[in-house]
Amino acid sequence: MGDKKAGVVWHTQGSGKSLSMVFYTGKIVLALNNPMIVVITDRNGLDDQLFDTFAACKQLLRQEPKQVESRQQLKELSRVASGGVIFTTIQKFQPDEGNVYEELSNRRNIVVIADKAHRTQYGFPAKTVDDKSADGEMIDKKVVYGFAKYLRDALPNATYLGFTGTPLKN
Repeated sequence: MGDKKAGVVWHTQGSGKSLSMVFYTGKIVLALNNPMIVVITDRNGLDDQLFDTFAACKQLLRQEPKQVESRQQLKELSRVASGGVIFTTIQKFQPDEGNVYEELSNRRNIVVIADKAHRTQYGFPAKTVDDKSADGEMIDKKVVYGFAKYLRDALPNATYLGFTGTPLKN
């Protein structure tokens, strides 16, 4: 947990990635001091599928997982003092304004498990993009970052573990 990087687990399609995630979570729930597990996906369909798998294994997890429906609920569930297995899409970590997402928890016993990590865990450097009006006319330029940066703004002391079926960039 010291460097905040737990690694990347690479699975081939159909090899039980979701169950590996459940078993890993069951182990860390026992090994750490009442951790919060945040399972991140990048699409609602994947979020539903993974949540259903975890919900069917709640005895192994020793708690009932919760599926986040809104940014406000994400904030509420992230600010608990201990425990929790929550599911959310990474898009909920995009700030409403500016380019810094508010800190939700500075706990050190948070583990973020990112599914499809090859798609969602990039985007640390700043990019300049056109800021357009409602009718599509460019009005200015603005600086934006990727979801990975915003996620780390929100949970700065979390440990991150990626699951993927696609090799990652170096």
